[in-house]
Amino acid sequence: MTQAAPIAGRTTAGAAWLIASRFLARLIDFASLLLLANYLVPQDFGLVAIAMTLVRIVEAVFELPVGQVLVRAEAISRPMLETAFTLSVIRSAVLAVGLALLAIPFGYFYGDARLVPLICFIALAPALRGLVSPKMAQYAKDISFHRDLIIEVGGRGCAFVAAAACAILTRSYWAIAAGTVVAPAFMVLASYWFAPFRPRFGLGRWREFADLLGWTTAAQAVTAINWQIDRLVLGFTVSRAQLGTFSLASDLASLPDQAVLKPTIRPLLAAFSMVRHDPERLREAYLRTTSTIVSAVLPVLVAISILAQPLVAFALGPKWQPASPLLQWLVLAMIPTLFAAALAPLAMALGQTAIFFRQSLYELCIKVPATILGALYFGVAGAIAARAGSSLVMGIVSAAYVRSLIGVPLGVQLVRPWRAFAASAGMAALLLALRPWLQTLTGFDRGLGLVGAGAGGMMLYLVVLMLVWHASGRPRGIETVAADRFHRLVLRRTRGVA
Repeated sequence: MTQAAPIAGRTTAGAAWLIASRFLARLIDFASLLLLANYLVPQDFGLVAIAMTLVRIVEAVFELPVGQVLVRAEAISRPMLETAFTLSVIRSAVLAVGLALLAIPFGYFYGDARLVPLICFIALAPALRGLVSPKMAQYAKDISFHRDLIIEVGGRGCAFVAAAACAILTRSYWAIAAGTVVAPAFMVLASYWFAPFRPRFGLGRWREFADLLGWTTAAQAVTAINWQIDRLVLGFTVSRAQLGTFSLASDLASLPDQAVLKPTIRPLLAAFSMVRHDPERLREAYLRTTSTIVSAVLPVLVAISILAQPLVAFALGPKWQPASPLLQWLVLAMIPTLFAAALAPLAMALGQTAIFFRQSLYELCIKVPATILGALYFGVAGAIAARAGSSLVMGIVSAAYVRSLIGVPLGVQLVRPWRAFAASAGMAALLLALRPWLQTLTGFDRGLGLVGAGAGGMMLYLVVLMLVWHASGRPRGIETVAADRFHRLVLRRTRGVA
C-alpha cells in the first residue's frame, strides 16, 4: 500500500504536466487555426490536407517508438541511447528521401503540381521530430514531465509566430506549412538543452528494440491508412473547398484527443509497468484510468457537439459555417475511443504489442471499405458516418482485448464510468436549452454567451458528478482525488486565517 501511493501520485502529477503542456499547446494551435482561417480560404486548407495525408501516412510507416523501449527498460544505458539515436537518424533520413521521391507521382495523381514542393517542405517536420534527444526518455521513465511543457508550448509558440507572419505577408497556404516545420525544429533544439547528449552512432543494443519496433511499426502503417483514408478518398470525390472544410472540422474535433488523451500514454506506460506483476492492482489501475479519461473528456466532446454552430460562427466566421454540422458529428464519433484510450500503454507494459497490428487490421477491414463507399455515394456525410461506425466497432474490439489481457469483462468496462454519463446528460440538457438563445446573438455578445454557457454547463457537470458519486457510496475514483484536494485546500486556508 505504501508503494502504490507514490506511484499513483507520480503518475497523476506526470499526467497533469503532460495534459497541461498539451492543453496550452492546443490552445495555441486553436489560436493559430483561427488566425489562418481568417486569412486563408477553404481551398488552401484542402490543398494542405492532401499533402499532409501523404506525409502522415509515410511518417507513421517509418515511426520508431524508441522512447517507449527506453521507458520499459530496467535501466537506460549509454549503448541503448546510441542505438535509439542511430535508429532515429536512419528513420529521419529514409523518411525525408522517401517523401521527396513520392511527391512527384503523388502530385501527378491528384493533378496538382503545387503538391510537389509543398510535400518536400512539410517532410522536414517528421524528419526533425525523430531527432529529439533520446535522453528525454529518462525523464519519462521517472514520470517527470514538466520539461515537456516548456518544449511543447515553446514549439507551438514559435509555430504560431511563423504561421501568422507568413499568413499576413502572403495569404498563402505556405503559412500552414511554415508553422508545421518550425515547431519540431524548436523542440529538437530544446530537447538537447534539457537532456544533453553527445551523438554517437551504434546499434549494439538492437535486439532490445526489435520486437516492439517490429509489431508497432507494422501496426502504425495500417493505422495511418485508417487515420487518413477519409481525406485520401475525399480528395477525389469532393472539391478542395469541401475537403478543406472537412479537414478543419476534423482538426477541431481532434483537439480534446490531442490535448488530454495522447499525453496520458507515457505516464500510464510507466505506471502500468510498475504494477504489471500484480494482476489485481493492474486491473484496478486500468479501470480507474478509463473512468478518469471518460470523466475528463466526455463533457468536453458533448459541449463542443451541442455548441458547434454558434462556436464556428463566432470563431471562424460565415465562410466556415458549413463546418459546424461536420464538427457536431465528428466529436460524437470520438466517444467510443475514450474506452480504448488506455489499451495502448497497457499492452506495451505487458509486452503484448502484437495486439496493435491485429487491432489495426480489424479497423482496416471495417473502415476502408465503409469510407470508400460512403464518400463515393454520400460525400463528406458518408465519410463521417463511416468514421463513427468504425469507431463504435473498434471500441468493442478494444474492450475485448482488455478482457483477454487482464480479465475485465466488457460490461464492467462500459459501466464503470456511468457517473460521467449521468453528469454529461445533465450538462447536455442545459446546453440544449441555451443553444437557441446563443444562435440569436452576434459578435462579441455571442462570445460572452458561449463562455457563460460553457462555464455553466461545466459547473453543472461537476455538481451532478459529485452528487451522484456521494449518493453511490463515494467509491474511489477521480471524484475522490478532487474531494481530497478540495478538503486540503480548505484546511490550509482555514489554518492560514487562524
